[in-house]
Amino acid sequence: MRRQRRPTWYRWLWITLGIVVVVSLGLWYHHVQSPLNTIRNQAEQIAKDRAKLTTIDDFYWYKHGPSYLAVSGETASQKPLLVLIRQKDGQVTLLNQKDGISAATAQSQAEQAFKPRKILDVALGERKRQVIWDVSFIDSQGKLGYVSYSFKSGNQVRAIRNI
Repeated sequence: MRRQRRPTWYRWLWITLGIVVVVSLGLWYHHVQSPLNTIRNQAEQIAKDRAKLTTIDDFYWYKHGPSYLAVSGETASQKPLLVLIRQKDGQVTLLNQKDGISAATAQSQAEQAFKPRKILDVALGERKRQVIWDVSFIDSQGKLGYVSYSFKSGNQVRAIRNI
């Protein structure tokens, strides 16, 4: 007995629907990321204008309490700087990267002290007039945790676990 074939248009219909779904998901993802990209671009522009950064290395967004944006990079004279921007009023603080610990150092201190399953975020912010690196993580039991390290000394300022 001969098997009946589906018409050619049926296959093209499924291919077209697949393409429409993939393109729609791509457009949706771009739309969802748009506010983050806008904030990042604004922070980078402020850093270039105020600190005269010529290269941008990283972007950090501190969201615990007052929101801060931070941009790291170098000036034309190869001086590494961190630009800390208070999101509420745009107040800018310039920090020499050599005067404190790096994000990688803060992350490695958190990994050694708390043995997290996963590091979620590292961000530079300010709490009680002290510049801090805030590391958020998922611990071995699957609970959320935060630890803050002083930018200047590298000492642990605060830790919250089992959230």
